[in-house]
Amino acid sequence: MRRAILFMFSVLSFTGLYAQNCEGYFPVKSGAFIETKNYDAKGKLTGTNQQTILAVEPLAAGLSLKVRSEQFDNKDKLTYSQDLGMRCENGVFYMDMKNFLDPATMGGMKDMEMSVDGLDLEYPNVLQVGQTLKDGEINISFISGGMPLMKMSVRMYNRKVEALESVTTPAGTFECYKLSYDMDVKSIMKMTVKATQWVSRNVGAVKSESYDKNGKMVGYSLLTAFRN
Repeated sequence: MRRAILFMFSVLSFTGLYAQNCEGYFPVKSGAFIETKNYDAKGKLTGTNQQTILAVEPLAAGLSLKVRSEQFDNKDKLTYSQDLGMRCENGVFYMDMKNFLDPATMGGMKDMEMSVDGLDLEYPNVLQVGQTLKDGEINISFISGGMPLMKMSVRMYNRKVEALESVTTPAGTFECYKLSYDMDVKSIMKMTVKATQWVSRNVGAVKSESYDKNGKMVGYSLLTAFRN
């Protein structure tokens, strides 16, 4: 279940109003590539996530993005792949909450029907220290033979902008806003963690850390490659 805590975050360079509306904390260029490596508390590699922006389409007040997300295990074997829908509208970037589901569980359920509802995770294009951000939530029911088989949910809440910091990873050095939040993950069991995420303009998540309810580190993620 802890694997569900170890991920994160894509998309077209556009001129004029669309580009201005989408100048936020995620790339907005077709072909952009993000690689994030996930580690346990002892620094052991647990997996790699690669995201590629496949397509970008204009909306009335922004852009719609199609993102391919691929998860690899610690031996670099592809374990799960999915396409995510994201968008930016009126100065806010909306991230598909399926991005935060445990790929190991999703891979095991890939041949089943799914019923999905929830709230996309919002990242305003303008962040300020002390700012409170909206919650994000996703609920999934897996269905087999017309019968509900299993339910899974992820909720991110108490989101706050804590500080402006410089962060260095294998992909380079980035000026980032530090965000804190709580996250509940439910499937067979429930797990609650406290997390911190560092996001950089036009890049996305550069670093993240998660801790259990006792303050013990669960794992962390680092941006290891970025092409835009």
